[in-house]
Amino acid sequence: MKNENCFDIAIIGAGPSGCSAALTLRSSQCSIALFEKSEFPRNKICGDGICDRSVNTLKAINPAYFDEFIATQQPLCIRNTELIYKNHTYIVDFKNFGYTCKRRDFDNFLFSLVQRDGKNISIFQNCGIRDVEQTSAGMNLIAENGETYFAKIVLVCTGATSKIARKLTGSQYDSSKMGVAVRAYYSGVKNLTNDTLELHYKKEFFPGYLWIFPLNDGTANVGFGCRVGAETKQNDIRAVFESWLANDEQLRQRFAGATMISPLQGGLVPYNVDEFTCCGDNFCVCGDAANLIDPISGGGIGSAMVSGYFAAQVAEQCIAKNDCSPLATKEYEKMLRQRVEREMHTRYVIQKTIQNHPWTMDVLAFVGKQARLLQKIKSWYFQ
Repeated sequence: MKNENCFDIAIIGAGPSGCSAALTLRSSQCSIALFEKSEFPRNKICGDGICDRSVNTLKAINPAYFDEFIATQQPLCIRNTELIYKNHTYIVDFKNFGYTCKRRDFDNFLFSLVQRDGKNISIFQNCGIRDVEQTSAGMNLIAENGETYFAKIVLVCTGATSKIARKLTGSQYDSSKMGVAVRAYYSGVKNLTNDTLELHYKKEFFPGYLWIFPLNDGTANVGFGCRVGAETKQNDIRAVFESWLANDEQLRQRFAGATMISPLQGGLVPYNVDEFTCCGDNFCVCGDAANLIDPISGGGIGSAMVSGYFAAQVAEQCIAKNDCSPLATKEYEKMLRQRVEREMHTRYVIQKTIQNHPWTMDVLAFVGKQARLLQKIKSWYFQ
C-alpha cells in the first residue's frame, strides 16, 4: 500500500459528525483522512433545525466558528415552538432553542472550515468507502473506486443506513427502531413566524408529526415523519403528508397560495432506543450511524456533532498511547452516555408510553393548557 494512503485516523463521512470530528483534530499531531462519497455542496434531507447542542458543540470546537456561522449563514434564531394538537396551540418558549439553516448550507459551512483549517487532513471527495477490513495494526478501507487505504482507527460517520457500522458493531436492521420522514421546501406559506417552529400532532402518528420550519429567505421547510409501521412506504407517507395539508382547515388556508419549490424527498430516521453499541477494536461509530436521533423530536444534528467531537478526542488519545483496543475506545461510549443517555432514556420512555397508551396524549394536552404546568413539563423534558 502506498504511504500516502496510510493515516492515523480515518473519518468516513463528512456530515456534521464527521466534520465535527475533523475540526476537533485540526490541531493534532495525527494524520487524518476524511472520506466523503459525494461532492460539496450537496443536498441533505433534513428538517433544517440547528439545536442548542449543535451550537454549543461548535463553540466548544472553536468559539470563532460560531461567530462565523452567524455572520456568513445568517440563520434564523428560534425562540418558540408551537405544538398543535386537536386545533389547540401550546407555546413552548426558549431563551434560545437554536436556529434554522438549510442543511445544504450548514454542512457546506462545516466542510469549508475543514478545508480551510485542517492542514493535517487529507480530504477525499467522491470517494465512498464500501468496506473495511480489520488487521493486526488497524483497518484497511476499500473505496468504491477500488483504492485501498489504511488507518489505525476509524470513525464511522456514514449515516442512517450505514452497512459499515452494522458490520463493525454486529447490529441488525430493526424496523421498530426506525422512523421515516419526507420533506419539501415551500414558498408563499402564510402566517410564518420567523422565530417559531411549528409541530402538528395527531395521536395515530405519535411520535411523528408534521412540521413547518421558517427559513431566512422567507421559505419554509415542511415535512412529516413517523415511526416505521403502517405508514412506512414512501408512497404511503407522502399520501399522509399531502392529505394532512389538504384536509386540515387552517393548513389548507395557509398553503392555498403556496408553491412547492423542491421535490418531496424522504429517508430513514434511526431513533435511539436506549442502546449505545458504538465502539470496538480500532473504531468508533458516530451520529445517525450510531442511532443517536432523539426518539421524540427526530432531531439528530446536535447528537451527531457532539458524538464526532467526543470520538475525535478519544481517537487522538488512542493514537498517542498506541492503543486502539476495545478497552481504549470504550472511553468514547462512556463520554457519550454521560452526555446524552439520561435524556435519550427519558424521551424513549415517553415515546413508548404514548405509543402503547395513546390516550395519554389527551391527558398531556389537558395538562398543557395550564401555562405554569406546561413550563414545568418543558423544564423536565429539556433538562
